[in-house]
Amino acid sequence: MNLIKNIFLLLFIVNFSFAQKKPVSTVKYQLRGKIVNNLTKESLVGVGILVAETGFGTTTDTAGNYTLNLRVGTYNIFYTYNGFFKVEQKVQIIDKNVSLNLALDEKSQTLEEVQISGNSAQQNVNRMETGVSKLSIKAIKKMPTLMGEADIIKSIMMLPGVSTVGEGATGFNVRGGSTDQNLILMDDAPIFNSSHLMGLFSIFNPDAVRGLTFYRGGVPAQYGGRTSSVLNIDLKDANAQKISVSGGVGLISSRLMVEAPIIKDKLSFFVASRISYVDYLFKYAKNPTLRDTKANFYDLTGKIEFRPSKNDKIWITGFQGKDNFKLAGDSLSNLEVNASSSFFDWKSQNATMGWNHNFKKFSTRLIAVQSDYFSNISNPDSALAYKIESGLKYQSIKGDVSFKLGKKMAYDVGVQAVNYTIDPGSLKPNSSISGIKPVLVAQEKGTELAAYINNENTITDNFSILLGLRYSTFANKGNSTVYKYQEGLPRETSNIKDSTVYQNNESIKTYGGFEPRISLNFKLTQSSSIKASFNRMRQYIQLITNTTAALPTDRWKVSDDYIKPQIADQLALGFFQNLKNNEYEVSLEVFYKQMQNVSDYKDGVRLILNKFPETAILQGTGVAYGTEFYIKKNLGQLTGWMSYTYSQTRFTIDSPFLEEKINNGLPYAPNFNKPHIFNGVFNYQFNKRTSFSTNITYSSGRPITYPADKYFVNGVYIPNFTNRNQNKIPDYFRSDISFNIDSKPTLKRFSSSLSFSVY
Repeated sequence: MNLIKNIFLLLFIVNFSFAQKKPVSTVKYQLRGKIVNNLTKESLVGVGILVAETGFGTTTDTAGNYTLNLRVGTYNIFYTYNGFFKVEQKVQIIDKNVSLNLALDEKSQTLEEVQISGNSAQQNVNRMETGVSKLSIKAIKKMPTLMGEADIIKSIMMLPGVSTVGEGATGFNVRGGSTDQNLILMDDAPIFNSSHLMGLFSIFNPDAVRGLTFYRGGVPAQYGGRTSSVLNIDLKDANAQKISVSGGVGLISSRLMVEAPIIKDKLSFFVASRISYVDYLFKYAKNPTLRDTKANFYDLTGKIEFRPSKNDKIWITGFQGKDNFKLAGDSLSNLEVNASSSFFDWKSQNATMGWNHNFKKFSTRLIAVQSDYFSNISNPDSALAYKIESGLKYQSIKGDVSFKLGKKMAYDVGVQAVNYTIDPGSLKPNSSISGIKPVLVAQEKGTELAAYINNENTITDNFSILLGLRYSTFANKGNSTVYKYQEGLPRETSNIKDSTVYQNNESIKTYGGFEPRISLNFKLTQSSSIKASFNRMRQYIQLITNTTAALPTDRWKVSDDYIKPQIADQLALGFFQNLKNNEYEVSLEVFYKQMQNVSDYKDGVRLILNKFPETAILQGTGVAYGTEFYIKKNLGQLTGWMSYTYSQTRFTIDSPFLEEKINNGLPYAPNFNKPHIFNGVFNYQFNKRTSFSTNITYSSGRPITYPADKYFVNGVYIPNFTNRNQNKIPDYFRSDISFNIDSKPTLKRFSSSLSFSVY
């Protein structure tokens, strides 16, 4: 690892020296501007911009802005974006910078509208990072849906390298990582539970989403705090031109969205709501337990945008989502509560405030975020009525600067501060006659500070490099009590020898270190390239769960004296090829990941309301490796993609004490390990109004622990478990189909679509 760090630092120094030695005579004038949708005035992300005379180009950023450096002369500039008409502009550079803003017209009701992604042609070849996927909301809505609900998380699960432990499970797994190792951002606000109804649906309203970027390989340095992947979900811009109303009605929920200008071209907003009515479906079940089940959710997404000038944009985004779930006959026996049924409810809410400003030679971005997550388990039984509450509060402020030095050098520099406050859980009586005794687990606090820099450098026409360096530090803070255990004995409550009390905000334990990132792109031809990447990522909080599928009521925990931060080092190598004038994209990637301080749990431990989680959590090392094949068709009546992933993950948790070993200290597969996964997504456009879509997914069975034998004690059946996850469940196969009918192209002010799906 020291060798890799030295190589990285050497490349960074050499890279910087190129910028210093560049002759002044090569400095170019800038062509810059912003590209929007001509109808909605929404910023377009990833528009391809190509200079015909030089063969070089760029793409628009998340705000729709672009910058090109050109010498004095006359140029033909091509602007291309899937689903929009191509634009050619002649630009003359004389003796100053040129500003050119464009509004692209959408190809309404044309076959190109069903293309899978909004990426520009050859972007997959030219992009620096490995393991990156982009999906537009149009592509997601064309995929088969469950009961009429387009689902962002389910679309992610159709990409290579992504798996889940099963249907209806919260979260997803990426390249050997657990569900809590994925950073999910919605307009820069982290989401700590992305599901409705225990994982059946995601919390993201498709009407409010513009698109997404998914990093599972080369993650840029501006992202940190997780070790597996980053899912960045972009909300759409509010319509600053005219009022617009949209929505939908499905079998389990309905949606309504309103967007409108308050001051035309200056101040605008949108509000998108969604509410479910699932309970009626349970009434048709034959099982009386299912008939009494209750399940409901709602979510509300809003955004206000203010554009005081052409160089400024200020926005506020808000979200709230809530679930209520009751499974009749459910009980929490591990709490020794003999309950007839339990109620689960969980709520996410966040707010983001941001400001973008474009100067002549650089742009700035300042973002403040508040994100809260709460969960509750309750039982109304009068004799044993109880309530268990837990939650997490996240506060962050982040600032960054982006600028270019010459034609071939671009930088992103930023800092971020994050504050965590975790309520691990409290048990309270839920009625005046309840016999439940209160239990309170002390709050946990932590502060994370980070600074980062990205440097993208085009060394030659065929070779470019992206260097990133992030430094993060974390402090676990009081007030809390830290227990000391006797040396030479297992960490158990019976072996506590002392304790130390820390006052409010007093530092208890600190961690930190560098997180180098590097991506290389070597273009073999205009339509093919080889990429390589390395990235180190640190994670200072983790989800505590010992169930197969994480529950919305599981608790979070910060790193402390005993639970160390998780660290992952990932190497990836890929070949990328476009065929038949970009009609097809093909890629083959291999990855290898080493993980430190991965967590698992002692057999039979109770995690809810556990005041001593360090006695239940075990940490060790992990390794994951695999191959991902991906082919995608962009043009024609038939579009879609297929992917195949082979991967293996192994954990090793060893200790001098038998009680703290798993599988006798030998490597074993975690319960989310699936060696073989095949996914297919296809869309066939019959004509301008009708289309057919289908998904196909196959995966090999995940590991499971079965009893090695059984015996009886006083007439009671006792299973005997030995090694963990040595068996596996059967393989899994599913096929979804959907038939879509759009409104007539002659309708100017109104459009609609009707979707029939079988899941």
